[in-house]
Amino acid sequence: MSSLKELLTQEGLEGSDFSRAQKHSGSKARSRAAPNDSITLPIYICHDKKTTDSSKKKVEKSIMRDGSSLYSSNRLGSISETLLCKSMEAPAIDEIAIRSVVSILSGYVGRYSKDDKFREMVRKICSSCLLRNGGMESGVCSNFEMGMKSVDRLIEERHGNERELRVKASRNSLGFLNMVISSLNSAKKSKNCAQSHLSACAHLYLATVYKIEKNEKVSAKHVLQVFSDSPFFARTHLLPELWEHFFLPHLLHLKVWYNQELEFMSNDRKIKALSKLYNDHMNRGTLKFALYYEQQLNDGAKAPHVPLVPLPSHSIRRASRKSLDSSNNKNLYHAVFGPNLDQQLAEKIASVHDEHHETVKKSDYFRNLDTNHLLSNELCKAIATISSSDILSECEIAIRVVTKAWLDVDGDTTIEVALSTPPFIEGMMEVLLASNDDEILELVISVLAELAARSEAIRLMILNSDPQLQVFLKLLKSSSLFLKASILLYLSKPQAKQMISVEWLPLVLRVLEFGGSLQMLFSVRCAPYEAAFYLLDQLLKGFDEDRNLENGRHLIALGGLSLLLRTLENGEIEERKNAISMISCCIRADGTCRNYLAENLNKAALLELVVHESNKNSDRCGLALLVELLCLSRRTRITKLLDELKERLNGSSIMNILSVDLHRARPEEQPLVATILLQLDLMDDPLNCCSIFREEAIVTIITALNSQISREKTSENLARALLILGGRFSCTGEPCPEIWLLQQAGFEANSGDSSYSSRHVYDELVQLYEEEEDLVNWQLKASTVFFNHGHKSLLSALSTAMTNGIPRLAKASLVTVSWMSRYLFVIRDEKLCSMAPSILVPSLIKYLNYDKDVEDRVLASYSLLNLIKYTECKHIFGLFDEEARDHLENLSLVTWTAKELISIVKSGSMHRYDTEQKNSDTQRSTRM
Repeated sequence: MSSLKELLTQEGLEGSDFSRAQKHSGSKARSRAAPNDSITLPIYICHDKKTTDSSKKKVEKSIMRDGSSLYSSNRLGSISETLLCKSMEAPAIDEIAIRSVVSILSGYVGRYSKDDKFREMVRKICSSCLLRNGGMESGVCSNFEMGMKSVDRLIEERHGNERELRVKASRNSLGFLNMVISSLNSAKKSKNCAQSHLSACAHLYLATVYKIEKNEKVSAKHVLQVFSDSPFFARTHLLPELWEHFFLPHLLHLKVWYNQELEFMSNDRKIKALSKLYNDHMNRGTLKFALYYEQQLNDGAKAPHVPLVPLPSHSIRRASRKSLDSSNNKNLYHAVFGPNLDQQLAEKIASVHDEHHETVKKSDYFRNLDTNHLLSNELCKAIATISSSDILSECEIAIRVVTKAWLDVDGDTTIEVALSTPPFIEGMMEVLLASNDDEILELVISVLAELAARSEAIRLMILNSDPQLQVFLKLLKSSSLFLKASILLYLSKPQAKQMISVEWLPLVLRVLEFGGSLQMLFSVRCAPYEAAFYLLDQLLKGFDEDRNLENGRHLIALGGLSLLLRTLENGEIEERKNAISMISCCIRADGTCRNYLAENLNKAALLELVVHESNKNSDRCGLALLVELLCLSRRTRITKLLDELKERLNGSSIMNILSVDLHRARPEEQPLVATILLQLDLMDDPLNCCSIFREEAIVTIITALNSQISREKTSENLARALLILGGRFSCTGEPCPEIWLLQQAGFEANSGDSSYSSRHVYDELVQLYEEEEDLVNWQLKASTVFFNHGHKSLLSALSTAMTNGIPRLAKASLVTVSWMSRYLFVIRDEKLCSMAPSILVPSLIKYLNYDKDVEDRVLASYSLLNLIKYTECKHIFGLFDEEARDHLENLSLVTWTAKELISIVKSGSMHRYDTEQKNSDTQRSTRM
């Protein structure tokens, strides 16, 4: 029989947090009573008098369901019974939540057009549905088959240039699939399971079409309809990953219940009945939340109430619930925090007690304590009430007593020890979940914040009491207390695995947006944006890579980049670093956001950080972001960015700053600094022979090339620097000069070739004439500087790196030589012009071997052809032995460059290079 921990592991949720199991066997309700007016507290604790007065006038009621109180033995409650009963209190976050839902749902079905394995899986499942519907009207099945084919055709043609073809394919897809839906809906009364499955498949394909057409909201609605039409089929077969991520967090209490029941069953018949009961409830819950989110997406619709999904009423465990609940709670606690934490926690608490009162024992603390001298009788009773009572109104009165005593003695150690027990902390957390009185909630938050700030043990108790962070989710949705609650959460230091709900990102972004002012929780002083950055760090870095990237895309969709840029502009140094760290996560998740950043980022603020970091021996996050911003898909945008950087600080100032930075930087950082310096320098005359900055940058690159064997990190950064200097980038910001070079060489990559299909296709590049002119001019400038300032040293270093460097650097060096070989005519030194082939050809010939990737062999043949044509050095023909010629013969089957090269080598001579082309090249060189 699977244990709870095994179940969590199977579901990928080991260490996740679930509701705390029932602690008391009774069912007493925490009913409300009027606050004790004799207990008054300083007014600064609460927001204003109006809030205090209104809280005292709230209607006293006990919420009952199924014959028991909501605030019964399980005071923390389940996710469906408490937190999900309440919608967001702040209307401002509704639009953010809707965008979040749309982003997640439509983003998931976007896999169909990008992920071959996912597409094949969906096809197989939907095809099997067609087979099971053999008795259905043939027209429905044929329409669905045509719809599937039309969607696949749309995917194949979406990168094409013929807009009419794309529009036609899209209309065909929608037409066929809508006919399927209409036919199935007309037979709704008699619809069987197989037909429901087919309807769900049709809605999935419709969602895919609308996603391709960038109508994300409609796409999301069709995804929800998949789960509405056939919840079990959708969650177990068709879209199980999406269900686990999007729906399961709302229904975890059902899974916990099922696992607990399963542990006490051995009869196969009962297990089968239990499974059916569990699946029925899980299907109903999935359907409820699919309809709930669908209502949310309807324009102008009133915000729907969050649905309730109660536990099944049947249970074989009720007779022994009290004895089992404590052990289950312990299992959950261990799953999140580890098996040894109980012992550590007990030791810390005991050490605190022993330090101040050697005779005190945890089990009989209140009985043995001398209340006349240490704690008043009233305070002892209040602590006992909070620790054990199930009546909410009693606990709220007790909280006033405890808070007043705490403030009167200014956090006396004796009181601190009395409050540092698990029952008291658990009771306080339960009040946070159950109470709706803002005054009481703020008092509890403040007391817990002070205790957590003083004691690691208290921090652990808070997380143990609320491992799934239900309490904090409720408080962060508050319109008045969310900033103070974020500070308590920050002090508790939760981990990413406790924040699996999709609600976390919008809630944390709201804290970041409004969290600039200092918040005071008694003696605790903290700015909420610190909490926001801690939580963002967990959400963007604390999961596995796929989930981290998904959260990054989610943050971008919610508009979080604008908040991060605001912090980068106005924050202090550490705040700017935190903002850049989060921005870097967003760039990794979606490289296209570079364009937005380059347009909206405050360049002066970024340069200030770069300067500051150059004076410190710290991580260079500012420099790293600046490098990322230079990887834009359009050369005109890169030029604009460089111009703006020079404007913020006059040209010579920024060059001097980077020059100093180049000398101070660590060896592995120097190639990237040199890349920025060189690009700024080339904004001026590339023929200028007196540029000190240019010389420094070139020397740095040569030095790094020569020392790359012993410095692996330097090699990685150097490879990236060389590719960046190639000047060509995909829409996602990946350097891709190789793809353009392969097309110039006439090589058409085989789409089935895994080594090539994994790269960004050239279609991602912007194909505008003026952009191409700017790119060519950039490479011409860079080649002029490399040849005439790097001389033989640079060519020798590149040649050595091609054959001896780590694979990434060897490829980058080969690509650099390939695009530089197009501009050999810019070499002004005749001696270097005659030496270049002798330096480069031997290494390039080695790349013709069969053990190299076909793309590398094509680049080598392309470079060799350019070297022969431009330099006209006949003596290099002798370097092509019989083996090299055989390799060229083989390569000539896939590219014209090898065919032309083998013809020249075999004849031992060549035709004069096209005079008109040479004249054009010379004119271009003169215009620089």
